Amino acid sequence: MAARDPETESAAVERPTQDPEHAVKAAATHHPNLPQSRLEELLDDEEPAHAAAANPALNLETIRRLVRTDGRRVGPPA
Repeated sequence: MAARDPETESAAVERPTQDPEHAVKAAATHHPNLPQSRLEELLDDEEPAHAAAANPALNLETIRRLVRTDGRRVGPPA
């Protein structure tokens, strides 16, 4: 339910992104209050990467990196 509530605080949204159940992790990964740092970690994890890339709060620089690298490298430039 926390993943569906737009008022859910970031800490409460972040916890379910570590759930072993894929559906729970994916739902939390879509939440707009998910901290950017955790969102970028999820982009580097093959399983939830697609859900993380669809997060409406994804910052513009991260989107640009995804486009530039065809999704292969989302971390900060070396």
